[in-house]
Amino acid sequence: MKIVIIGSTGFIGSNIFNSLDKVKQHELIGISSKKIDLSKNNSHIALSKHLTADCVVIMCAGVKKQLGDNLDIFEKNLNIINNFCRTISSSSPQKIIYFSSASVYGEDVAYSEKISEETPVKPGTYYGVAKYTAELLLKKTCTENDIELVTLRPPLIYGANDSSRGYGPTSFAYKAINNEEIILWGDGAEYREFVYIKDVSNIISQLIHTNYNGVINLASGRSYNFKQILNSLNKILNSDIRVNECQRTKAKVNHYYSNKTLRHLIGSFEFTTLDDGLKEMCESLIVL
Repeated sequence: MKIVIIGSTGFIGSNIFNSLDKVKQHELIGISSKKIDLSKNNSHIALSKHLTADCVVIMCAGVKKQLGDNLDIFEKNLNIINNFCRTISSSSPQKIIYFSSASVYGEDVAYSEKISEETPVKPGTYYGVAKYTAELLLKKTCTENDIELVTLRPPLIYGANDSSRGYGPTSFAYKAINNEEIILWGDGAEYREFVYIKDVSNIISQLIHTNYNGVINLASGRSYNFKQILNSLNKILNSDIRVNECQRTKAKVNHYYSNKTLRHLIGSFEFTTLDDGLKEMCESLIVL
């Protein structure tokens, strides 16, 4: 099997690439933005040379929200997905696994029940709108060209190699280790889901071999609050962490996710707990 990872040097893509590369069961090709920048005009021509009808494409390329949530970034993300759709229209790969985001459900929307794949989308950021637009474009393109499409909607993914260091486990761990002040909005009691990067790589290795078409919440089904992150880091590092509690600028909402669809596909996969993920991440950061 030939597997092409687009965005292979980014946080998610590099971890998936390294994980699959260890197995040595597939022909593995990594494409970075330095090699082919899909935000540029006519970049689909260069990409089409690497895709074949028998390959599986893992699409991780995109500009993160942490780098700016504005119209310029929105346009760049749309250019990326437009060029990708042009490529697959001509090459028709066997399967596409696309990394969307749970942001399509709305980051500041309160839900009374667990968020499932059937929950109506309510994107409230340029990033979320771009991701949902990408989903629609990919679905139309894949349907017209008879391409299997798996759309993943992960909440926040964390791990040592995440250079964006957005608000959450990765940023808190880096700052705690370096004795920097951590800004905590409100009391930090709102619940979010955080998925450890190694779990993502292991799940992808299973999804490659499924025959599923559709959307999947890439979630463990367990949420934590930001206070729990700080408490865990205090225990792991055996030291008090510098925290500055700031007044919340938005309403407090909790998010919990249903992962029934994912469980149906991968069975009894054991997700990494927040404590274990933070411990492993801190150990790797301290060694570095």
